[in-house]
Amino acid sequence: MSSKPSQPANTVRRIVFFDLDGTLHREDMFGSFLRFLLKRMPLNLLLVIPLLPIVALGLLMGGRARRWPMSLLLWSMTFGRSEASLKEVESQFVTDFRHTVTAFPAVQMRLRHYLEAPDTQVWLITGSPEQLVTQVYHDAEFLPQVCLVGSQMARRYGGWVLPVRCLGRQKVVQLEQRLGAPLQLFSGYSDSKQDDPLLSFCQHRWRINKQGELLPLK
Repeated sequence: MSSKPSQPANTVRRIVFFDLDGTLHREDMFGSFLRFLLKRMPLNLLLVIPLLPIVALGLLMGGRARRWPMSLLLWSMTFGRSEASLKEVESQFVTDFRHTVTAFPAVQMRLRHYLEAPDTQVWLITGSPEQLVTQVYHDAEFLPQVCLVGSQMARRYGGWVLPVRCLGRQKVVQLEQRLGAPLQLFSGYSDSKQDDPLLSFCQHRWRINKQGELLPLK
């Protein structure tokens, strides 16, 4: 986990969180990565296509935030490829995504406002894999200043899988492991109802629409 320099407990009065995809920028980073994998490694479709019904059934029964169906999908897209070749494709994706990503200025301005406040700790918690986020935003001023929590990718069984998928209720679990329970958050920002479990712990809740505008939630 990346984080800004630790702050004395008595100086942190506000804890806020931001989602990433659809919040700080428009695009879905992980979804874009999966499409990029298929584009660069189309032969893996021979494994992906037979597994799609299982993936779809898992998501239908367990919900979009379920880990194992997406882990299986990622594995099928990367199976049989060397770590070096996967890292090369990952690097190509990062370069491509950095050229096409659309920032939401109003949300990023709000993020900078919180980062400038000495009594505020900011968490960036996302369903996208941490290793993609840190590469795409490696030169962003905000990255070293936030506490980053994301999904985890690892090599297992001849491909990449998701040991942790940081989405939905899992975001609450991940923050509780780091901050303790029950969570007491000042403010939260997200475009998705998937984050409602985490937003329920916030005094102030904000929904980001498709135009990048901040809308208060009651």
